[in-house]
Amino acid sequence: MLSRVLIILLLLAAGTARAQADGAAIIALDEVPAFSHADGFFQHFEDASGKVTLPALLENARAFPFDVGDGSVLNKGYSHSAFWLKARFSLSAQAGARMERYLELDYSLLDDLQYYVVNQGVVEQQWHTGDHRPFDSRPIRHSRFLFPLTLQPGDEKTVYLRVASSSSLRMQLNLWEPFAFHQAERIHLLLDGLYFGILLLMLFYNFCLLISVRDISYFYYIAYTSSLTLFQLAMTGYGFEYGWSNLPAINDHLIPLGICLIAIFVLKFSQRILALKKHSPGTHQFFNVVVLVMCLGAFASVLLPNQIVIRPIIFGAIVAACLMLFAGGRESLRGSVTAKWFLLAWSSLLLGSLILAMMSMGWLPANIVTTNAFMFGSALQVALLSLTLAERLNQINQEKTRMEQEAKRALEVVNQTLQDNNRIKDEFLATISHELRTPMNGVLGCLEHIQHEPISEKAETYRNYADRSARHMMLLVDSLLTYTELQSGKLALDNKPFATRELVDASRELFTELSKRKDIALNFFIETSIPDQIVSDFTRVSQILNNLLDNAIKFTHHGQVEVRIHGERVGANPDEFQLLIQVSDTGIGIAREKLDLIFERFRQVDGAFNRGYGGLGIGLAVIKALLDQMHGSIDVKAEENKGATFTVHIPCRYVLPTSETVEAEPLVISRAAVLRVLVVEDNPVNQMVLKGLLKKQGFDVSTADNGAQAVEWVKENPVDAILMDCQMPIMDGFQATREIRQLPEPAASVPIIAVTANAMSQDRERCLSAGMNDYTSKPIDARALNKKIIYWANVNARGQKAG
Repeated sequence: MLSRVLIILLLLAAGTARAQADGAAIIALDEVPAFSHADGFFQHFEDASGKVTLPALLENARAFPFDVGDGSVLNKGYSHSAFWLKARFSLSAQAGARMERYLELDYSLLDDLQYYVVNQGVVEQQWHTGDHRPFDSRPIRHSRFLFPLTLQPGDEKTVYLRVASSSSLRMQLNLWEPFAFHQAERIHLLLDGLYFGILLLMLFYNFCLLISVRDISYFYYIAYTSSLTLFQLAMTGYGFEYGWSNLPAINDHLIPLGICLIAIFVLKFSQRILALKKHSPGTHQFFNVVVLVMCLGAFASVLLPNQIVIRPIIFGAIVAACLMLFAGGRESLRGSVTAKWFLLAWSSLLLGSLILAMMSMGWLPANIVTTNAFMFGSALQVALLSLTLAERLNQINQEKTRMEQEAKRALEVVNQTLQDNNRIKDEFLATISHELRTPMNGVLGCLEHIQHEPISEKAETYRNYADRSARHMMLLVDSLLTYTELQSGKLALDNKPFATRELVDASRELFTELSKRKDIALNFFIETSIPDQIVSDFTRVSQILNNLLDNAIKFTHHGQVEVRIHGERVGANPDEFQLLIQVSDTGIGIAREKLDLIFERFRQVDGAFNRGYGGLGIGLAVIKALLDQMHGSIDVKAEENKGATFTVHIPCRYVLPTSETVEAEPLVISRAAVLRVLVVEDNPVNQMVLKGLLKKQGFDVSTADNGAQAVEWVKENPVDAILMDCQMPIMDGFQATREIRQLPEPAASVPIIAVTANAMSQDRERCLSAGMNDYTSKPIDARALNKKIIYWANVNARGQKAG
C-alpha cells in the first residue's frame, strides 16, 4: 500500500515538472472566441546566440527556460537575438469535430520565421518563411504572417515560433477563426484601400497642379507623397505581396531608403512652404545640412545591410521631424497662415503615431481607430499638406496681386513723372525755341537790312557768312525741335498747296554759298512732269531736303552734289502721286555694314565724325521719322569712298485747277493800295527789324509793345492786318486776339497773323484756335510774310464787300 502511494506521488511530481517545463497552461481551443489576442497564450525565450534549434528544445527543455508573458505585445525593438515563442493548445474530446484556427503575427517586416506544430514530441507541421524569403514560402498568402493550427477532438499540440529580424522585433499575436478573419479582413482591406486611394488621389491632383502652376513646391509634395506611399506599401506588406514577391532582398533596403526619401523631400517641401530662405536663413541652412545627411543615408541604405543603417537613419528622421516642428511653430507664432496649416498637418501625423504607440504599449484599447491611427494620421497629413499648398498658392496670388497693385501705382507715379518731365521738356524746348528764335530773328533781319545798303566787298563776304551761319543754326534748331515732337507724338502735318519751285529755290539759296566755299558743284534738276503746285507739308518737305543737302555737302570734299526731283503716279485717284527727291554726292560714302546704323538718333557712321564734321547726328533720324509720319520712305545706296545716294518717296497730291483756285490766285499777289499793318512785338530789336522790312515792301506800319496796346489801337485806328507776337508782358497775343474778335465790325474781322518764336506744331494750332488767321515763325521770311499779308488783306476786303 505504501509503495503504491509513493509511486503516485512520484508520477504527480514528474507530471508537475513536465508541466513546468512544457508550459504553465494549456489553452483549450474550443473555449477561445473567434478572435483573441494571443500574446498571453505564449511564453518566450531569448536565444542570444541565435543557434538554438527545435530538436535541442525538445530534448532538453529544462536548459531553455521560457518566460511567461504578462499578456502584452512582445516588443524587443532592434535586437540581434532570436526569440522562441511557445504555446500549448488542446481540443476537448467532446468538441465533436476538428477545429481550425489562424495564428496571425501582425507585423510584416520580420526577416526570418520558423513555425512548428509538435504533437507528442513529433513535429507534425513546419514552415520557414519571412520577408527575407520568397513570398510563396508562406503557408497562407497574405501581407501579414498567417499560420494554420488544426486540432482534432482530444488533441493536444504545442506551437513553437522562432523569430529573428534586423528590423524591429514586434511580435503581436492574434488567434482567429478563419471565417471571422476574412470578415475582419474585408474591413481592413477597405480601410487600406481608402488610405492608399487618398494618397493616389492627392498625387494625381497635385501632379495636375504642378503641370499648371509649375511651382517646385508641388514637385516636393508629390515626391514626398510618393515616398510615403512606397514606404507604407513596404510596411504593410502589400508591396511584397503584389510587387516584388520574388525579390525579398528589396525588403531589407526599402524601409531605410523610404525613411530617407520621406525626410529629404519633406524637408525641401518645408523650406519652400515656410519660405525659410527669406524668413529664417539660419534654419534654412540647417535644413540643407540635414537633407545632405539623409541623402548620404539613402545612398548607404542601398549598399549596406538594414541592421547597420536603420538606427542612424531613424535618428536622422527624428531630428528632421523635430526641426520641421520647430520651424513650423516659429513661423506660426510670426503669424503665417501657411505655417499654421503646415503645423496642423504634422500634428495630425504625430497624433496618429502617438495613438498607435500607446495602443501597442497596451495603454489604449485595440480597436479600428487605434489600430489604424497612423494611417488615419498620415492620410490627414497628406490632405492638410495639400491644403497648405493651396493656402500658399493663395498667399502667393494675394502677394502677387498686392505687388501688381503696388507696381501699378508705382508705374502710374512714374508715368505721371514722365508726363511731367515731358511737359517740362516741351516747355523748356518751347522756351529755348522762343529765346533762340527771337534774337536770331533780329540777327537775320539786320543782315537782310544790310543787304540793301552799300557796303564794301569784304563786309559783304562777312555778311553772307553770318547769314548762312545763322540760317544753318536755325536748321539744327528746327531738326532738334522736330525730333522732339516726333518722339512725343505731337507733331502735326500741315498739308497745303505750295509751289515746287519755292522748295528748290529756298534750298538753293541756303546751300549755294556753302557749296561754293567748298568748291563743290551744287546742281538741281526738276522734271517737267512735276506740277507747279502740289499739296503736302512744305515745312517738312523742305526740312527733309535741307537735311539731306546738309549731310551731302558736309561729307563731300570734292566733286558735286546733285538733287533730282520727279514724280510718279500711284493708285487710281488722278490727284495722287509720289514725290521723289534724290540727293547724290561724291563724298566719303558709307560702308555697307553700317548702312543700318545711319538712321539711329545721335548716331554717325564713326564717332570721330562728331569731331571732324560736326552736327547733332539726328538729321537722318529726323528724316526717317518725318517720312514715317507722312507715310513715305527713304532708300540709300552707298559705297565707302564712292559717295552716297538717298532717295525719298513722299505721298502728295496734285492741285487740280478749279474756278476757286483761279479766282483766289490774284489775291495772293495783288495789292490795290497801301496796306496798314500793326506790328505787336515786345522786343525792341525785332520790332525795329520787322518794321523796317515791312516799310521796304511799301506798307504803312504802326507798332504796339503788348497786347493791351494793340487792342486800344485797333479800337481807335483802322488797320488792314495785324502781325501778333504771342508771348508778351501785360497781355499776350492770344488774349489780345480774343478781345479784338469781340470788337464791333470791321475791327473784329481784321486779319491777324501770328509772328512768334514758338515753332512747335501745337503752337500753330493754338494760334488758330485763339482766332488768328495764319501763322509764321521766327526768323521771318520777308517774302513769305509779304505774301501772307497781301493775301489775307485781300480776303478780308473781299469779304467786307460781299457783306
